[in-house]
Amino acid sequence: MPMSGNASNTRYIVRAATDETALAHFLDSIQSDPAIRVVDTIGPAAGPPHTVVVETDPATAERLRQRTLNQLMIEPDRPLSLF
Repeated sequence: MPMSGNASNTRYIVRAATDETALAHFLDSIQSDPAIRVVDTIGPAAGPPHTVVVETDPATAERLRQRTLNQLMIEPDRPLSLF
């Protein structure tokens, strides 16, 4: 069951570092984790996503980083600015 909005949750960008199948495995592995909510997937309409935006707490994000070391890049989703 997806978690509801929480003030301590942050959005993170997740993408494959080298192996594109790592992101698909990641998506499968978090489906039953109530501490992680998929906010958006980014990629071509006819193919698998290349980037995923998730919402979770910082401790869970760090756990994911450790678990997927060298397979995925997980970083905070920060607003883009031209200046």
